[in-house]
Amino acid sequence: MSKDAIPIIGYTEQFSAAPGETLSFHVSSHSTSNYTAQLVHVISCDPNPEGPGVIEHALDSPINGTYPSRVQEVNLGSYVEVKKTKALDELGNFTIVATIYPTTPEQGLQGVVSRYDSAQQAGYALAIDHTGAVACFGPHRLSTGKALVSHRWYRIWMSYSIDKSTLSVGQMPLQVRNDADDQGTSHLNNISTSRGQGTLLIAAIHNTSAEHHFNGKIESPILIGEALSNPLTDQKNDHLIFHFDFSRDIGTPNAVDIGPHALHGEVINLPTRGVMSSQWDGSAFSWAERPAHYAAIHFHEDDLYDCDWGTDFTITIPDNFRSGVYGVRLKTLEGNEDMIPFFVTAPIGAPQSRIAVLIPTFTYTVYANIARGNTNDQWHQTVREWGAWPWNADDHSEYGLSTYNVHSDGSGIAYSSRRRPIITMRSATVCYPGVPGSGLRHFAADAHLWYWLEQLSYSFDVITDDDLHRHGARAINSYDVVMTTTHPEYHTRETLDALSAYTDGGGRFMYLGGNGFYWKVAVSDAWPDAIEIRRGEGGIRAWASEPGEYYNAFDGTYGGLWRRNGRPPQQLAGVGFTSQGEHRGKGYQRTPASYEPQHQWIFEGIDDECVGDFGLSGGGAAGFELDRADVRLGTPHNAVVLASSQGDSDHFVLVPEDILTNLLSWNGEKFEQLIRGDIVYFPTRNNGAVFSVGSITFCGSLPVNNCDNNISRLVRNVLDGFLKPSIP
Repeated sequence: MSKDAIPIIGYTEQFSAAPGETLSFHVSSHSTSNYTAQLVHVISCDPNPEGPGVIEHALDSPINGTYPSRVQEVNLGSYVEVKKTKALDELGNFTIVATIYPTTPEQGLQGVVSRYDSAQQAGYALAIDHTGAVACFGPHRLSTGKALVSHRWYRIWMSYSIDKSTLSVGQMPLQVRNDADDQGTSHLNNISTSRGQGTLLIAAIHNTSAEHHFNGKIESPILIGEALSNPLTDQKNDHLIFHFDFSRDIGTPNAVDIGPHALHGEVINLPTRGVMSSQWDGSAFSWAERPAHYAAIHFHEDDLYDCDWGTDFTITIPDNFRSGVYGVRLKTLEGNEDMIPFFVTAPIGAPQSRIAVLIPTFTYTVYANIARGNTNDQWHQTVREWGAWPWNADDHSEYGLSTYNVHSDGSGIAYSSRRRPIITMRSATVCYPGVPGSGLRHFAADAHLWYWLEQLSYSFDVITDDDLHRHGARAINSYDVVMTTTHPEYHTRETLDALSAYTDGGGRFMYLGGNGFYWKVAVSDAWPDAIEIRRGEGGIRAWASEPGEYYNAFDGTYGGLWRRNGRPPQQLAGVGFTSQGEHRGKGYQRTPASYEPQHQWIFEGIDDECVGDFGLSGGGAAGFELDRADVRLGTPHNAVVLASSQGDSDHFVLVPEDILTNLLSWNGEKFEQLIRGDIVYFPTRNNGAVFSVGSITFCGSLPVNNCDNNISRLVRNVLDGFLKPSIP
């Protein structure tokens, strides 16, 4: 085993299952002996000695047992694979032409179009060589000797004449400039080359697996069964063998060949589609409007959709199984461990409880394997002292990174998949070392809520974003109360529609997080278990989409912020993202409205003017990312701000979409007035209601002092009131 390898790691492709449904588990273990698997009920995920600890209850299950260890490999990098290649077997004369936009030409050998076995050096490949120039590989290697310039469009080609025994290769920038010597051709005489055999690859070269992946865009790969004297202009259709048109079936894994042999290929590992190609001129910003302007695919050497690991064991959820949060804990004889979490939902329309906790599985996926760049000595010390999860994406990018990171060529990662280990979605995952509290995010931080529910003996079901997207409001209509966890940031139109229908229909909704309902994402049956994000026009973001690439490839709709799509979070929850700061929090100050008689039930038993000035997340209930009420953005006029917390101006910043100039905000208020978190309550139609807290760190205050504190009492008051036939 490599000293840097994670000793045992696994995944399940789907995050949830209902009774009667089956989940498969895929494990890679470097152990020289067997490993064990144990089903557990996950109660708490906080390793902080000042918190509840990591609590898992072992359960009887047919999957409990011993399994043989085996190492399962990961093959990063996207490409197109064409298996139907009989039409290439009899090639004599031929010319390959492609239009490319290289993003790391200096990085070394990268395949563009190849039917080449690099181990045997047999076949042919049009590629970028180790000098950054266009070259062809085969029995003979030939390079233009002219280095390509990154992020520019080129037409490149190779041509072979069996009659004349000549080989040529060339490159031509589509826009000739004076700042680079990047145009050229080369020729060889009295040579022969081979036709190659087997699979044709686009954007890679074959060895034992696909390798030498291309970074950048490829458009219109063409092969003509003739040695053209001028490949730039003399492309004769009567000799055409293949012509891949990547403007077709953009939302699918299909690579469509419009040539006479229909040599259709499969797009592997989810490269970015719906991207600007060489013809794009700014006249259209949607690929569905002018597909010819989006006839390229952006390939990356570090794309990953599906690890495609073998199945080690499966679990079929028993009919009598309780809805909740579960996991399979894996252990090797050497003492190494992993825990693969999953969720058991109740059957649609047959709830087991009156309360549903909405698990933000879309957000978990978008953040999957986020490399934060903060794995320092303090992090390692905290992990050792707390016995926390010892692996992180800063050190382990082999399973692909998150959409909060960028590819090796600097372009943003627009897709995330569950068909790989997600090392950031584990119990005891410390994200922020040295901050007040535990420094947890997402799955581990969300456990503060379900631990609190367990401790106070509330029965609850879990429902996932996936269920909400698939089944709509039917997934939650049977529940009296729906609660969110700390950070339900990413949603589809279907999930927002379902939540809106629920609240309009009389449901009681408790939004117990911050920065929720912020970004629009897309999912697709063509790419199961994957999610797409386009980060365009505003928003706090780790990278920005190119101007012509704001539309999702999966569904063709405009991406970006929900606010830019006409649905600010305030319309649903009464509050919306307003400010981000360090992972630190403080308390809320109650407003005069909180003392009014009609709101006394919410604060029953609470005499404090400040609530939540403590917590396992940032040290306070109001912190890190804050949401505010704003009537102009859709906060209902009957909404009441019960408490508010002003963000520290030394580290909190206003969201970009609220900034018009250095002095002027979107709604005219002073910047410092907008940097706040609001607790809001409002009734809705049909005896429904919404309670929102506007802070990511809020739930971290619930477990403090064995759940005996003013935030715990506040949430309990609201939850108990929401469970009554009529709200007090």
